[in-house]
Amino acid sequence: MRTCHRAPLLEPRVLDRNHIHTVCMHPEWRWERTMEMQQPTEHRVALPELRITTRVLDAGSGPVVLLLHGNPDNADEWQRVIARLAPRFRCIAPDFPGYGRSPEPPRNFGYGLADQMRFVDAVLKVLRVEAPVILVVHDTGGMVGTAWAAANLDRVKGMVVTNTVAFDGFPWFAIARQWGDTSLQGRLRSSIGMAALGLRGGALFKRIFRKQCPELSETELDRFATSFAINRAAKRTTLRQFRAFMAPGFFKDFAAMRERILANIPTRVL
Repeated sequence: MRTCHRAPLLEPRVLDRNHIHTVCMHPEWRWERTMEMQQPTEHRVALPELRITTRVLDAGSGPVVLLLHGNPDNADEWQRVIARLAPRFRCIAPDFPGYGRSPEPPRNFGYGLADQMRFVDAVLKVLRVEAPVILVVHDTGGMVGTAWAAANLDRVKGMVVTNTVAFDGFPWFAIARQWGDTSLQGRLRSSIGMAALGLRGGALFKRIFRKQCPELSETELDRFATSFAINRAAKRTTLRQFRAFMAPGFFKDFAAMRERILANIPTRVL
């Protein structure tokens, strides 16, 4: 699985958040753009236990690779990865509830960590995935994936952590803390900020990510803006998730979770 060069294989107890870098900005990050893309099958999956429906990308056959996306993206962020892996693996990439082209959940749907873990369980159950998976996580998907893997060690045979948020020092948390502020002032600030991202077809949003991730094509930036910057439902979902994740004490168990994973699951951090 080649997603980034020189990615160190971690041994137990050597996880250092200071050495986690933004993968999309890595100077040696290169994809073969001429590669023929294998298009995944897109499913609309009903999850009756959660009373929601979500979109799942499914491609290939063989050992299952479960790909959990970050915020504010969706399952489409894994298209290039799926193209590489599908010849040898079955790749499953769900939209988290309310993201991408998945319907917005009802207002009483929970966005806490336990709720998101139940979502992962429900997706695997409906798709009848029983064998241990290779878990690949990114950004806020890393929060959910870290907690889920630590609670399901026997269901994960390998883990790849990319530019993830299972560390309380993650730089993007400066934004999450501001926009996750539940005070009147905080809600007003986040509402204005989200509205600004959608102006002129998401021009500001695309400018930010064009600078942060220069390897993204204009087609990918347009897709990203459409699925988030001008998608009001996805922006509401993001704010609800930020508010749930910024609750006091949210990170208190993550150090122990990481130790459990590193002691029991082969793990690579990019």
